[in-house]
Amino acid sequence: MSLILDGTNGLTTNSGTLISASTIGVGGTTPSTSGAGITFPATQSASSDANTLDDYEEGTYTATVTCDSGSITLNSSFRTISYVKIGRQVNINGYIQASSVSSPTGTLRISLPFTASNTTGLQYACLVLPNSLASGNITNFWSYIDANSPTINTFFGGSTSVSATAAQAVQANTEFRVSATYYV
Repeated sequence: MSLILDGTNGLTTNSGTLISASTIGVGGTTPSTSGAGITFPATQSASSDANTLDDYEEGTYTATVTCDSGSITLNSSFRTISYVKIGRQVNINGYIQASSVSSPTGTLRISLPFTASNTTGLQYACLVLPNSLASGNITNFWSYIDANSPTINTFFGGSTSVSATAAQAVQANTEFRVSATYYV
């Protein structure tokens, strides 16, 4: 028996087509009929082999912002962040804007769609770009994701170190561009 793979017929033998030319199912899913590509199941079919791609997901989530005390409410029109999850790696990008604040203090925390991996001592650098702060310099923001954390932690920098005072700089209409890559 011989197998033939071509762009017209897909994978075939001398007795018929085995896989269509435009789709491949993974993990027992039904191949998509809407277009070309590889279809992953809605729920991950985890593999014990570290070199097996067993999960792919694209989506959005509604971000929340918290701080040590007080509150920051996000504008309902500007709080959606996009993500792409490929295996264990998650990439996020988005724009959020505060609509109101009530005496926020301490570390500014922005929610993530998935909790970061629980690897002791591991931290992920990320980018949080503020605009329209109540006070301070926008270049002094410093952000990271801690191991086993569901949030981006954002601090305010000084001349030699950072402090947990980023939340105090937020006011109504403060906006943030957010970008990060981390592992789950």
